[in-house]
Formats: sequence, C-alpha cells, structure tokens
Amino acid sequence: MANQMNKGRKRPNEYAIGDLVRIVIPKIDRAGVDHPTLLCKIMEVTENNQYILGSKHGIINIYYSPGEIEPLGTKDFAELNNIPSNKVSVREAAHFQSTGTVTGIICNCKSNCNSKKCCCKKSGKNCGSKCHNGRSCQNK
Repeated sequence: MANQMNKGRKRPNEYAIGDLVRIVIPKIDRAGVDHPTLLCKIMEVTENNQYILGSKHGIINIYYSPGEIEPLGTKDFAELNNIPSNKVSVREAAHFQSTGTVTGIICNCKSNCNSKKCCCKKSGKNCGSKCHNGRSCQNK
C-alpha cells in the first residue's frame, strides 16, 4: 500500500546535505505581503530522517520531514551560499524576507502618509507597504 501511495509522488523521500529546497510558510506566521514560501538549504540530516534547514537569515529552529519540503529545482542559488549560524524561527525568517523590510521601513500609518508623523516621510524614503486604511502609501 505504501508503494502504491508513493508511486505518483512528485517529491523525493530523501534529500542530501546541500540540496536547495523550499518550505511553505504557514499563513499565521506571515503577513499578507510576505512570500508564501521560504528558500532553504539542507544543512544536516538527523538520525530519524528529519532535516535541519538554513535560510539566508539563519538556521531554522525546527526540524522538517521530507513531506514538508519541496525541491527548489536548481543546483545553485547565490543567496544560500553563505548561511549565518544564528537560529531563527520560521516567523522571523518570513518577516526578514518580507516586502516591507526591502525598503527598511514598515509603515504603520493610518492616513495618507503625507505628514512628518509618517516614519517613511520623516526618513525621506519611499514607502512600499500598505497603510492600515488599505491604500498604498503615496510617499515618493
């Protein structure tokens, strides 16, 4: 029965150290503008076939089974060449790769972002996030 279930399986049952993979980030751990997946590299394999993954922001602090991992489909990805040794949660890694942190600022404005109260406007940077009122901030 197990052979029949694995027959049409598209994901491999085993990965090697150094393989590039991705994991799905649960919706509770990411914002609406965050990427739904996190690109990772297999760092270690435990004795009970669990995988320790590293992202460009650090080593993920939980282990993954082969069923939770998808192959990335490429052999080289420059962002995953140098992985820091610090431990991070999936939520932290999702936050670090979020669109809001690309600009370095996450806007929490409740208005049009055209006053000096807006952290984006105050620092003189473009705001790429959505305001709480649902509109895109027009600070350019």
